[in-house]
Amino acid sequence: MTNTVTQRTLVGGGAERNIYRLITIVSDGSEEADLLVYDNSAFMNNVSEGILAQVWLSGSDCVVRLEWDQDTDSPAFAGTPSSGGYWDFRGLGGISNPGSTGATGDLLLTTSGLDSGDEVCMVIHIVQG
Repeated sequence: MTNTVTQRTLVGGGAERNIYRLITIVSDGSEEADLLVYDNSAFMNNVSEGILAQVWLSGSDCVVRLEWDQDTDSPAFAGTPSSGGYWDFRGLGGISNPGSTGATGDLLLTTSGLDSGDEVCMVIHIVQG
């Protein structure tokens, strides 16, 4: 069996400057590793990369990490869903992709500490750079 992962775009796409993505995970006890949660080429309108602006997170006791995809992935965010919360990085200009070697502009999700039946719900807000 594998984790049940559901992803959908709530707002955005095409020429939209703001993209909101909802990601839910119901675990079978296995982890997610480098799950593609934001595919830059599918959303950006002739822009090389997005900026992580906001994150909403809730769920079970585990750790969720977001990383920018490149030859050596670059950390963007880490949180514990059981603490719940909302993080707004817009005042800092957002968490941008450093654009190192092999950068795709994609955002990847990795978990640790998931047990069978654990749930994670996350909304990410990406802004065209």
